[in-house]
Amino acid sequence: MPQPEPAAAPDWSGLQREVRDLALRIAQIERQLEIPAVAGHAQLPPPEASIPRSHDASLDEIAPASVLPLAGRALLGLAGAYLLRALTESAVLSSGAGVAAGILYAVLWLVWAARTPADRRLETAIHSVTSVLVLCPLLWEATLRFHVISTWTAGAILLSFTVFALAISWRKSLLVVATVAMLAGLGTAAAMLLATHDVLPFTFVFLGAAAAVEVSACLDHWLSERWLAATAADLSVLLATWLVTNARGLPQSYAPIPQNWLLVAQAALLAIYLSSTIVRTLLRGFTFTGFETAQCALAFLIGVGGGLSLSKEAPAIAALALACAAACYLVAFGRLDHNRTRGRNFYTYSTFGLLLALTGTRILLSATAAAVMWAVLAVACLWAGGFLGRLTLQVHGGIYLALALAYSALPSAGAFLLGAEVAARNQSALWAGAALAALCYLLATRYAASRDGRTVRLNRMAIAAMLAWLAAGALAGALVAGYHAALGPAASHAYCATMRTGVLTASSLLLAWVGARRNNWELGRLAYPMMALGAYRLLAEDMHQERKAALFLSLLVYGAALTALPRLNRTAAAKTA
Repeated sequence: MPQPEPAAAPDWSGLQREVRDLALRIAQIERQLEIPAVAGHAQLPPPEASIPRSHDASLDEIAPASVLPLAGRALLGLAGAYLLRALTESAVLSSGAGVAAGILYAVLWLVWAARTPADRRLETAIHSVTSVLVLCPLLWEATLRFHVISTWTAGAILLSFTVFALAISWRKSLLVVATVAMLAGLGTAAAMLLATHDVLPFTFVFLGAAAAVEVSACLDHWLSERWLAATAADLSVLLATWLVTNARGLPQSYAPIPQNWLLVAQAALLAIYLSSTIVRTLLRGFTFTGFETAQCALAFLIGVGGGLSLSKEAPAIAALALACAAACYLVAFGRLDHNRTRGRNFYTYSTFGLLLALTGTRILLSATAAAVMWAVLAVACLWAGGFLGRLTLQVHGGIYLALALAYSALPSAGAFLLGAEVAARNQSALWAGAALAALCYLLATRYAASRDGRTVRLNRMAIAAMLAWLAAGALAGALVAGYHAALGPAASHAYCATMRTGVLTASSLLLAWVGARRNNWELGRLAYPMMALGAYRLLAEDMHQERKAALFLSLLVYGAALTALPRLNRTAAAKTA
């Protein structure tokens, strides 16, 4: 007969853990309900294995015993706000006194939120939201319904409330207080701007909030609020600029926007973010963030573009852009160039210098004069970059050169090489561009031995491509001009097409040959792209000519070039090996 199994021993350790959990939960409930603890009942510390660490922090904030008293306290706060409104409507308090009392009442709730211990995040958030729920409807009704205060006064109150919230939450780093106040201030200002159609007061609210946040950011504080204030400031200044400068003019429902005040707003936007960036990156030693790079670019676009659309003082705006460009170059190459730990700052400042120099010269000068200035800057940057060993200056020289030629010679060369342009254009600009490209290529290759990295090679190849393109275009223009000068303007254009195709194929062979003999690899690399352009020209133009003899010559020249080109490349490869 089977023997019964012995009874399992009781799990005393598990029972002890459950008792400890129960005691802990009762103690927490007593603390929330403010029930005094009974003498002799010691609070047992929970074992680490019984309750997870994250469980303790979350229970305090989501337990109904903690949420309900806070919600009731917030409702009592709103009841106080309605009491003040009732006293104002019954004429017990004057309108001005009622509004002042309501503002003071909202500020007291905000102070209460800031004085709450930092670990009570839920309580801090509810007190902050209560303050906002008291202030924002009060300002809305006082401005739009009762007309007790003006839009400028409402904007000043919103800005003061936002800045005050940032100040009182600074010591404990109460992010929830600062965020709630910032969202309320910016959101209420945006709503009142759209409702009152008075743009300027609330634009300056956004600018003031952005300035306050940037001052905090310079002290490495409240960095997460920067994009909120910046977005609001950018959009408000853009809206004001569009309302004034659009073709239909300012709508009748909007309050007047004096141009001088709008210029002040545009300049303030630019000054706020320029100052903040300079302080953070140069004085405090912080690295450029993505926000700062994008916001500085937007501030320049809004400030410079808006200023040009409003003011006829283009020389002053161009002078400002050029002065900022010179400052960026001085900072980049005078202070940041030798500091390897601030590489992003160096490239950001130098890039801003390039863009501002291009913007300032284009505003100040005509297209032709700007192209000449960029040509001078290209030569200067390539020489200084090679002589001083500054790669960034060499790259900037290539960019200046490309833009200078794009405004002058490159389109003419394209018309002569790929189109059916009769040589009636002024070819002096084309030859001048080819000479400039040749000079820049010599400067780029002279110092190649000292620093021959990938970026240097790409920059040199780009300059060589422009030189080859311009030289081929100038040669094609000269041949077409000589052909028509000898045979008359009515001579067949079919042979002009053949000459253009011959110039492209001959240029390809010459590039491959020079690249092989002079060990200039970038010239050899350009041979096949030049042949590709020749193939395009052969299919698009030569095939459609009436004279088949001209087509025969085009095919003969192109086929011979295709046969000879691989041999030149093999010779170059053998010499390199």
